[in-house]
Amino acid sequence: MTQAPDSSASNALNAVEDNVQGVVEQGRTAVTELLAWIAEDTQSVTLALAITIAVTITALLIKWGVSFARQRMDESSLSRVMLGTAERLSAMTFLIIGAAIGLSATSSPQSVLDAVWYVLGLVLIIQVAAILRGLAVDLVQRRALQRADSRSAVWNGIAIIKWAISTFIWSAAFLVLLDNAGVDITALIAGLGIGGIAIGLAAQGLFSDLFAGISILFDKPFKRNDLIEFGECLGTVSKIGLKTTRLRSLSGEEIVIRNTNLLDMTIRNFQRLEERRWLFQIGVTYQTAADQLEQIPDWIKTIIDETDQARFERAHFARFADSAIEFEIVCHAQSLDYAVYMDVRHAVNLALVRKFADEGVEFAYPTRTLMLARDDGSVVDPVAKPKPQERGDQ
Repeated sequence: MTQAPDSSASNALNAVEDNVQGVVEQGRTAVTELLAWIAEDTQSVTLALAITIAVTITALLIKWGVSFARQRMDESSLSRVMLGTAERLSAMTFLIIGAAIGLSATSSPQSVLDAVWYVLGLVLIIQVAAILRGLAVDLVQRRALQRADSRSAVWNGIAIIKWAISTFIWSAAFLVLLDNAGVDITALIAGLGIGGIAIGLAAQGLFSDLFAGISILFDKPFKRNDLIEFGECLGTVSKIGLKTTRLRSLSGEEIVIRNTNLLDMTIRNFQRLEERRWLFQIGVTYQTAADQLEQIPDWIKTIIDETDQARFERAHFARFADSAIEFEIVCHAQSLDYAVYMDVRHAVNLALVRKFADEGVEFAYPTRTLMLARDDGSVVDPVAKPKPQERGDQ
């Protein structure tokens, strides 16, 4: 038969109570024997006390030296993170370790030594938990310092991570302490696991957005004030939160999107551009002479080279189109500013119009030529000038 929940809880409480009573009785016995030992063997007590003080002072001096060296290291260096472990060792830990060494080196009562080792075990559990928690947090902060452009945003993410790390490590330490106190933690672990699964399922969307927000803060696909495009949205990032990201669109309204949905899309970050590439075509009429066609790429190169913040890449006679001989040109605006990019295009286009007008080259546009036939079937070219005899015939 299975025990009722009330019976299981009662048995657990009774086990804790019996364990506490046993510890209290051992403590009383240890104190009594300690007092007797102090009165009977002063030399051994003095030696144990000296060893305790020596170990404690030595450990503190080493800790202070490590702390001094750590302060001179770069804030984001791995050595600084690892040396931070020594700074989290408390003076109480050193004192108890020194007492255990001192008592072991002398003829101290066994009950006193057992009590000190028991206390040392509890202290070490707490100390190890504090060290692991601090080390994990420091590693996260080091990663953030290496990748962050806006520390305030990253610290929001770090606060959530620190809370999760602290909750996990201190919960584990608490369970170990309960196990030392004689509590059967198997049922407690099972209960916590079921509760965690229930909470996780209920808040699945929230946690998904939180982790997506933390991923944005550390992976940095974009940062605040970047101009980005995703889907049909284009705007400047105004805020990166742990649940949503907010953009200010070019037309002025605010766009709010869940971080999970945002990371599922392809994001174009225009702020990461080094140059803005511009590919365009121009067409000239078929009446343009071959010598002029040969010179057009050089004209274009000279115009682009003389335009401020523009870089020429290529210009070629590309194709014979229906109504024009087309040239394909590629150049770059050497600025991330879209207004500068448009200024470069404006200047290049205007200079091309003036150059072609000076050289007598006409830009082409869609045209249609109507050919007429004479009575004898010969073709009349409407572009060619008629001869005098033809003018008389007409």
